[in-house]
Amino acid sequence: MNENKSEAHPLFLEDLLRRYVDAFNRNDEECYVQDIKNEDAAAWLTENIPYIEIPDKTVEQIYYFRWWVFRKHIKSTSDGYVVTEFLPPVPWAGKHNTIIAAAGHHIAEAKWLKRGKAVVEDYAAFWLEEKSKTYLYSTWILSAIYDFCTHINDFSFGVRYLDRMIHYYETVEREHMTARGLFWSIDNNDAMEYSISGVTEELKTKKGIRPTLNSYMAANALAISKFAEKARRHDVAKKYVQKHGSIKEKMHEYLWDGSFYRAIHTDDLDAPSLDRVTDAQNARELIGYIPWCFGLAPQGLEAAFEELKREDGFASPFGLTTAQRRHPRYLYAVNHECLWNGYIWPFATSQVLNAMKNLLNGYRQNAICDADFYQILHTYAKSHTRVTLDGREICWIDEVKHPETNEWSSRALLEQWGWREDKGGYERGKDYNHSTFCDLVLGGLLGIEAKDGKLIVHPHIPDTWDYFAVDHLWIGEKCYTVLYDRDGTKYGYGKGVTVLEQ
Repeated sequence: MNENKSEAHPLFLEDLLRRYVDAFNRNDEECYVQDIKNEDAAAWLTENIPYIEIPDKTVEQIYYFRWWVFRKHIKSTSDGYVVTEFLPPVPWAGKHNTIIAAAGHHIAEAKWLKRGKAVVEDYAAFWLEEKSKTYLYSTWILSAIYDFCTHINDFSFGVRYLDRMIHYYETVEREHMTARGLFWSIDNNDAMEYSISGVTEELKTKKGIRPTLNSYMAANALAISKFAEKARRHDVAKKYVQKHGSIKEKMHEYLWDGSFYRAIHTDDLDAPSLDRVTDAQNARELIGYIPWCFGLAPQGLEAAFEELKREDGFASPFGLTTAQRRHPRYLYAVNHECLWNGYIWPFATSQVLNAMKNLLNGYRQNAICDADFYQILHTYAKSHTRVTLDGREICWIDEVKHPETNEWSSRALLEQWGWREDKGGYERGKDYNHSTFCDLVLGGLLGIEAKDGKLIVHPHIPDTWDYFAVDHLWIGEKCYTVLYDRDGTKYGYGKGVTVLEQ
């Protein structure tokens, strides 16, 4: 990798950004406005986001589209900045229309903004100070905060809020811990209602020991231990690194079935032995990959990722299904707009891609390669469309997609119900902010990582790519340009990867 401190010649990527934004604005029905109107979007994005140029114009377009969507959700309030999930008010949200379920995703995206520090720190403080419904949904927010602090190489926020993080952990531990040392949750409070594992054939919800909350809490415990080390509170650090290790060990003991991490839902989670539920309820679901998001899975289990490439596994033409397509209860019938029984959710797709990124970066394995990561990301990008009544295909992100028809199924049902106010009203899911995309492009596909104040670049791009560029990349107080040029003729800075610090 070539490293230089110099003034990079202009790449004119701001013009590319503005062309995309103009198109997004023309196709948009601006139903709900918070801080940044469409008319101000180009100026705000030009000031705040990294610009990219890549050969895959679908991924490139959706990268800019997702930033265009994300800025809609930044909201200044009496409690500082927050980031919303829905634009219209929804009855189950808390103060300022906030929902914690996707807070980890929000922080992962916002950390790339030039002025992201103010947004992330206000937003994280809002949840840690319990100004809204902090405990309504499972979350890996403490882990996300640590990743953010690592990214900007400034851990002062985490040290300052360490006691509140401990309070958060102890509260969840007190309310959700089982006798076997793992946490229980229900699919709805994991933001994954009507899953196969969590709901019986009689549509009854059962408590379960799931890869979701347990992975999140293991990651949260590790974050606390690392912040405690920074604060020189070594007793706390030791206590929480032990909690992390215990959850990791017990997850493997109880949830690994020999080939996959599964959820266990039974009537008595504290029973001396955990009898397996029936095959009709027990299912392989995308939540089985969450342990890899946080480095919890030991070496040697990577064959589980083969299921992502099987058509009777999780691979559909339109994205990853949340449950295996060969399961007998795949897409079981229920009259609800949010279904996790096989439908495609960007939330889960983001988690799987993060698991794949960690597998590529940290495991010795041959189950997946860079091409596999790219193919799933590309399919994810292609899913960001909707065909309008007049036949135009426009960029779109909503809640949930039907894996067999490519329809935004929640939108279709809500429209059929007449956009009921008790369900969130008109176009509830439009511009839904419940997942990541830009972070997966920058940190995954292009392999950009900030650590110890240095920029590291290990791309996971296809072998066929001859170039890519990232400009206006602000990490803390430094601005970078990252270039990849196979033969040195595209940008004129030599062959391979070049990092320019401006």
